[in-house]
Amino acid sequence: MSSISADISSLTKSSEPYTARASIVDGVVDNSTTTLTGDRTSSLFNAASKELGKDDFLTLLVTQMRYQDPLNPMENTEFVSQLAQFRALENSANIEAAIGKLDDSFKGTITAQQYTAQSISNTAAVSLIGKDVRLRQVTVNWTAKAGEQVPIRVHLGNSASATVELVNADGEVVKTMKATGKDSQNSVELTWDGTTDAGTVAKSGSYRIHIIGEEKDSSLYSFVQDVVDGVRFSVEGALIKVDGKELSIGSVLDVSTGAGGVTDGVSPSTAVSLLGKSVRVRESTVKFQAAENEVHNISINAPAGSTVRVNITDSKGKVVYYQNVKADSKGVAEFSWNGETVSGQIAPAATYTIAIPDAKSNPYIYAYSEGRIDGVSNISGGAQLRYKGKTISMSDILDISVSS
Repeated sequence: MSSISADISSLTKSSEPYTARASIVDGVVDNSTTTLTGDRTSSLFNAASKELGKDDFLTLLVTQMRYQDPLNPMENTEFVSQLAQFRALENSANIEAAIGKLDDSFKGTITAQQYTAQSISNTAAVSLIGKDVRLRQVTVNWTAKAGEQVPIRVHLGNSASATVELVNADGEVVKTMKATGKDSQNSVELTWDGTTDAGTVAKSGSYRIHIIGEEKDSSLYSFVQDVVDGVRFSVEGALIKVDGKELSIGSVLDVSTGAGGVTDGVSPSTAVSLLGKSVRVRESTVKFQAAENEVHNISINAPAGSTVRVNITDSKGKVVYYQNVKADSKGVAEFSWNGETVSGQIAPAATYTIAIPDAKSNPYIYAYSEGRIDGVSNISGGAQLRYKGKTISMSDILDISVSS
């Protein structure tokens, strides 16, 4: 009979002594002689539910080799098998560590991209301050006050007309309107006085704007247009301030320089260099003041010898006056309007649009005026050019020449 004793306290990483002693008779462990010493309520036994790491596996393998039965040593195949298991465990641990590092690197890249995208969005939002923006409008509010008029602006795109429906909270169409006579921006402005199709007055509340066909034609939409007053940065992203509201920059459909007439990035020195220069400026509106003997002279650029129709339309796109003009051999036609309407009366003071139907198919047909740049203002905040008493944008200038 021989006995083998092994002290495994080193495996527990504890100061408590753990000893296992057993007797082997003819190569078989005699359970009746097996003894265990030490407290089995903590340390090794409490940690038994934990997964073994590669260091623990190696310690067990070395201990097994050290205390194997010299009369019945471990078979080579079994030893090689355990070494293979150890190698597999090592590779698994290395792969897990590599994946962990890759995950950290990926998270860092995503975070950097998010910061970059946020920075770009913030910069774009700041650049909108002072610009006219067009925002999609999906609802209109009606307060049921006497004399109230609610404007609704509709973009028609390539469509000549569209049917606009106002829908209540129950999904019922309470008002149907026809949008026709679009302006040069392919838009029509409607006015709702609160009446329904049944002839009654609608209840106060919010009504959804639905344009028939908008589901298939993205150019059909209702919108509001105003100047961006400021920007606020939030955790949700940059919000632009328009007409007392804070809206996401993603709501913007269109951006223009607005009434300020900023020269589209032209430096102050370049703007100053234009002083006194003769320019040809695109004209799209006429500001009629209904003054005595008031006359507006407008030139039309068109193919030589061609005849084009020029319409003067109001804010609703209605033609108040029109005239057919013929271009001379240089491609210039003269047009004058003294405020007279098609009915022979004088139009009320307002800003009217110069609309040339043929201009939609030919970009070389346009209304213009000629004169000199007589001033530059607001240089520190963005150069503005003064022309005939009004500020203009650099994009409105069609031609520049030295004054004679």
